[in-house]
Amino acid sequence: MIARQYKELVRAKQTTHNGVPAVLFKASDYYGIMAAECRFTIVGRFVKPRPQIDKIRSKFKEMVTIKRSTKIGVYDNFNVFLDFTNEEDFNTVWFKRVIEIEEQQMWLQKWTPDFKPEEDLPIAPVWVLLLKLPFHMHTWQYIKHIVSSVGTPLEMDQATKSKTRPSMAKVRVEIDLLKPQPESVYVELIHENSPQTGFTQKLEYKGISTYCKHCKKLGHAMANCRVLERKKAKYEKIPKYCKHCKKLGHVMANCRVLERKKAIE
Repeated sequence: MIARQYKELVRAKQTTHNGVPAVLFKASDYYGIMAAECRFTIVGRFVKPRPQIDKIRSKFKEMVTIKRSTKIGVYDNFNVFLDFTNEEDFNTVWFKRVIEIEEQQMWLQKWTPDFKPEEDLPIAPVWVLLLKLPFHMHTWQYIKHIVSSVGTPLEMDQATKSKTRPSMAKVRVEIDLLKPQPESVYVELIHENSPQTGFTQKLEYKGISTYCKHCKKLGHAMANCRVLERKKAKYEKIPKYCKHCKKLGHVMANCRVLERKKAIE
């Protein structure tokens, strides 16, 4: 929880906006101190109308083992908020990505101050595999620098922590699905009295979800977006009309009358 003295640092100004009462907050406070209060909150999203909240709570307790309690509350017919008290429990649940409750999938995503119920956040945790990474680099303090170009390093898997799988290191990284993921990173070594050397470390990804830039939903790409397909189908039904020759069936860009006119000129 955020200490009271920090909350009291937030100041607001009373004013008006377009003739109605308004209150002004600093954006740095809104996205900083104020948002930190909910930094361990996860949004559980159902594609279909969600099960009853009591069933969600009971099933969650059966399926997920956490150290402390969590509060689960209703946002609307499709979304619930899961509020945790510590980062470890938060990560335990968020890393699952999906939990099945009452034969429905509940997709998990981080809460943000810009949360919109109709949109999925394009931020997700994925596993990054570093095949043949030199064994002495299987240490968090070193490996986090290698994967920082991919996203925010979160944790190593148990085999990497215990160094029982020298053939590969495995790291969980928070990535932005809207950005391209690099296939490799160059590790350069600086020598004091000789030319620089280095090696290319290949990166592989496991568990990347597809994200649609059009409808802002997880689970499919724009090429398979039903919302976009319906929009295109609706547009195609609209009769084409040429403003030049005042005829149906084509637009000005394809108007033969206009083409002949330009050719004569």
